Amino acid sequence: MDIFNCLDELQVELFQGSTGEIEAKYYELCSTVVEGDTAKRIRNINLDTFQTQLKSSLEEALYIANEQSGKAIYFEYDMENDWESAFFVCDEYSRLSEEDDNWTSDWIEEIEGPSHKKFAQIYQENGFDATEKAKAITIFLIVRTLVAFWIVANSIKVDIPLCIGFHDQDPIMHIKE
Repeated sequence: MDIFNCLDELQVELFQGSTGEIEAKYYELCSTVVEGDTAKRIRNINLDTFQTQLKSSLEEALYIANEQSGKAIYFEYDMENDWESAFFVCDEYSRLSEEDDNWTSDWIEEIEGPSHKKFAQIYQENGFDATEKAKAITIFLIVRTLVAFWIVANSIKVDIPLCIGFHDQDPIMHIKE
């Protein structure tokens, strides 16, 4: 399994499927590859507080984007550092089809996002991709983060492009173009 191939597939699924189907698919993948209850442990982590904090930070980023004529918002989280995150209001944007994410490093404003210590702890137990187990866990943690973000983004009016990625992810995921 290659995490980046999974991310490419996930990008297509985001535009075609439901988040419930996506989460179920990657839960099944993690359950199949990883022995024990790790997949269930990840699935059972309550994301209500994380999503509430995401929503608050996203609303602030949208306000700033509106005030400063931002072209897109990029949300980045750091798996290596307690899943700490930030929203970046960017003054440029390139569509997914252009295959150019350099615009994410040219931002107007940074807004602190939430962290998620439970995700970080599970990630740190296994690392990014040293084993098939680590890969399956990593992709399921990414999916849970992505789905939480997608749900929040769809709960409010977002009228500019919205993207998400973990620190150093290439390419990033486009939620709304």
